[in-house]
Amino acid sequence: MRRRTASAVASWLGAAVLAAVPAAPAAAQAPFRGGPWMDAGIGYGRLRLTCDSCDITAAGGTEITVTVGGAPTRNVLLGIQGQVWFQSRGQRVNSVMAIVQWYPWVDAGFFTRAGSGIVWGPVTPATSPQPAAARSTGIGMDFGVGYDLPVSRHYGLTVQAAWHVAALGDLTVGGRPANDVIAYVTRIGVALVFR
Repeated sequence: MRRRTASAVASWLGAAVLAAVPAAPAAAQAPFRGGPWMDAGIGYGRLRLTCDSCDITAAGGTEITVTVGGAPTRNVLLGIQGQVWFQSRGQRVNSVMAIVQWYPWVDAGFFTRAGSGIVWGPVTPATSPQPAAARSTGIGMDFGVGYDLPVSRHYGLTVQAAWHVAALGDLTVGGRPANDVIAYVTRIGVALVFR
């Protein structure tokens, strides 16, 4: 009788431990979205330039993004995003945008991000055999998706992919016109998240 009782108790304890083990990390790492938040990331970005009077050019470089803001609800984050794309040949695309980050499923890590703001920097449209850089300022839009990987309740990692488009207007590059210059930056990276 004692053996049966001990066996039953051991079985119940074992079942309770097995049930509690997966539940504990899930509760500890449940996504927290409230109050201020910040993410800072780095990754690879590819710039593509087009215009009415030049060839399409493309170049790879480094993309750095920092976003700060607040969370009015558990599935919506509002913030200001600053980002810079740069490469060794001197091209650089900077932007500051107001963004909205939306989680379609409150308890999941998947999100979409969209925003708009000011873009500026020196770019090099291919208007001649010897391209030159020209500075410009314009309006840009940003669209992206990502997934949060929580490390703890207030810290985590995020994998992000985004597409950035900026209208830089009409430029004069090396004495030649470059009309309706559009800059596209496609990026993928990893960010640290603090909430």
